[in-house]
Amino acid sequence: MKNLMKFSIVLLLLSAILRADIHSDLQNLSTQGNTLSTELSAFTFNQESSCMKLGTLNRSIEAYTAAIKSTTEAMTSFSVTEADLTVLDTLSLLARNMGTESLRLTAELNSIEDVAELFEYRAGLSAMLQLSRDIGTMADRILEMSDRILIMANNIRVMANRILITQQIQNSNIALTQASILTTQQNMVLLSDSLSSITYNLTLGQIVSDTDTLAGALNATNLNNDNMDSELASLETQTSALLVKTTNLLLMVIENSKNMSHYINSDTLTMLGDISAANKALALSLETYARTIEQLAPLTQTPVLSTATASMLQLTKDIGVMSDRIMEMTKDISIMADNIGLMADNIVATQDIQTNNILFTEASLLTSQSIMINVIKNFGL
Repeated sequence: MKNLMKFSIVLLLLSAILRADIHSDLQNLSTQGNTLSTELSAFTFNQESSCMKLGTLNRSIEAYTAAIKSTTEAMTSFSVTEADLTVLDTLSLLARNMGTESLRLTAELNSIEDVAELFEYRAGLSAMLQLSRDIGTMADRILEMSDRILIMANNIRVMANRILITQQIQNSNIALTQASILTTQQNMVLLSDSLSSITYNLTLGQIVSDTDTLAGALNATNLNNDNMDSELASLETQTSALLVKTTNLLLMVIENSKNMSHYINSDTLTMLGDISAANKALALSLETYARTIEQLAPLTQTPVLSTATASMLQLTKDIGVMSDRIMEMTKDISIMADNIGLMADNIVATQDIQTNNILFTEASLLTSQSIMINVIKNFGL
């Protein structure tokens, strides 16, 4: 009999400990949930290594969701307290708030304009989709835990009214959470279909750099009777490579325009304007070369002069084509822009800059070609 009493006491103690653990677990989940919600509210894409940090936060949410599931599955019959139901209210509210934060982040992701964040933009799309899935799963687990508590409550009659209120709060918050998650995912799909022109900025930056390098090489080269053929041939090779890179980028823009619209990034417009200005400088250098060749022609051997004039004509042709490619690229991006209203002033300013630069470039190239044609004619090349 004494042993039976001892066994009953042990069971009561274990039951009390188990119940204390359930209440404690629920409070811990509330604390952890608040921490995660605070971290998500403080998160922004406008920080260094943002996608890496979002990935870490995603993993924390996944671990938290697993903890909710584990608590639910281990739950046994117990007396539900007011504090327990308050935790459920809090958790559903946290899920709702986190769903709202995901919407905020989609707007942030759409506003990225720094070319240095190009890869962050790509990674951000994936990270945001994962975040929406994680928050959605977490909301489901919270709802499952709420249902489990309802089933396992041994004092449901006493707590009936309070449980009903909690269930109503749960249903409302989880519904809003799922709505936010759905909108987030729809926004991500739209962002994927509307390609930000920032994806071109890396190549545009290289083209700007290569064009500036070519302009520097043109300015640093001094033509004479002996080197004009070799120097111009070398410059022709650099220009041809630059034209290929420009053409390939244009083809990419054209192909993308067939399948999706564009979200114009301001840096893209700036670089397009910079390239047209650089082409203007190239054309001016070629005009100077043409006049120099014209002056040196009487004293230059025919093979050297012939090679030099052929290179000059090719250079003027390539630079003229490059200018046309840049104008066409700007047109294609602008026509397919989702945010043309917001970027209207920048687009107009860029087109004005390009128009003036292209007019000057074409006039200068025409002058160079005319001079070369006269040299060919006058010296029988």
